Amino acid sequence: MNTLSAEDLPAYVAGARLLVSSASDTGMDALVDWVDELLRRNGPVPLLGLDEVDGETLTAAIGILGSPAATAELPPVGDEPEAIVRALEDRLGEKLGAVMPLNAALVNALFPVAAAASLGLPLLDCDGMGRIFPLIHQTSYALAGIPLTPLTAASAIGDRITMDAAPVRAERLMRAAMNSAGGWMLCAMHSCRVAELRAGAIRGSVSRLVRVGELLRTAADHGAVLAGLKRTLRARRLGSGRVVELGHGTRPAEAGYPATPTSVVVHETHSSGRLIRLEAQNELLLAVIDGAVAAAVPDVLCLLDRQEVRIIGLERVAIGDHVDVLVVPAAPVWHSAEGLALAGPRAFGFPVQHPGRKPTS
Repeated sequence: MNTLSAEDLPAYVAGARLLVSSASDTGMDALVDWVDELLRRNGPVPLLGLDEVDGETLTAAIGILGSPAATAELPPVGDEPEAIVRALEDRLGEKLGAVMPLNAALVNALFPVAAAASLGLPLLDCDGMGRIFPLIHQTSYALAGIPLTPLTAASAIGDRITMDAAPVRAERLMRAAMNSAGGWMLCAMHSCRVAELRAGAIRGSVSRLVRVGELLRTAADHGAVLAGLKRTLRARRLGSGRVVELGHGTRPAEAGYPATPTSVVVHETHSSGRLIRLEAQNELLLAVIDGAVAAAVPDVLCLLDRQEVRIIGLERVAIGDHVDVLVVPAAPVWHSAEGLALAGPRAFGFPVQHPGRKPTS
């Protein structure tokens, strides 16, 4: 595909709800209406692969910092994408020739489309996570040496920020500002030339969401969904059963991360009765079966509601729900030593190795 149109939006949104480790999708519907209106008014957005764009083209990642649910309570005014792009262009002294997603998932799949449609810019078919992570510097862009700052930000109540700081410091400062600005701010960051991006982006992320979303919307039944996800994403089913426990996590919150650790326990119904304990902090991070780590971040863990055949967010999980626990492999860059250091289980405070990683002596 070489454009993203209003007609593509339902499939795109369905795909954007999948690779989120069952994080909350609250706030999505109102944003979908906004983006749909932009695309119908301004026309389809050009969707370009990295090799289709001149290497000297300047681009930047677009995404929010804060709670997606806060966008429902305090919706965007509509001028935020243009505000952050123009501020970044002023800071860099050069116009952007394209924009890209920080991460093509949930609301952060929508804001880059809004920016491209508002400004008449192409959208690059890539992202920096291939899923969702809680921190804005947990990106493949950062792993490739593309700096997070300068960063520009805008709130729905008119606040504007331009920041230069080290990644962790920028995250802390921006979270303090975001908490005073209504719970979310739209940001432009990771500015670079497309030539730099070719080695640092996760390619095909946007078009992948459309393909996966079409599958989720058109599959005839539960079995067809599982087969399609295995074919398109190499997804595997870790187990299937009833949710029997929802509670606090088994570890303290890691410093610097939003939200409080929680856990979900699934009792398998078609096996020896194994228990699958899922540790979460906004997103599902770790799966433990009978005391052994079975799957872990950076791979995507998500819950598929077997009755409604849809991905279910943590805020909607209830005791008694019949779910499949799915695992989708992360992009290869996240399984490098550097990727696991930035976004593997130890980065989230779990004193374990990723189950796909060979033990070190």
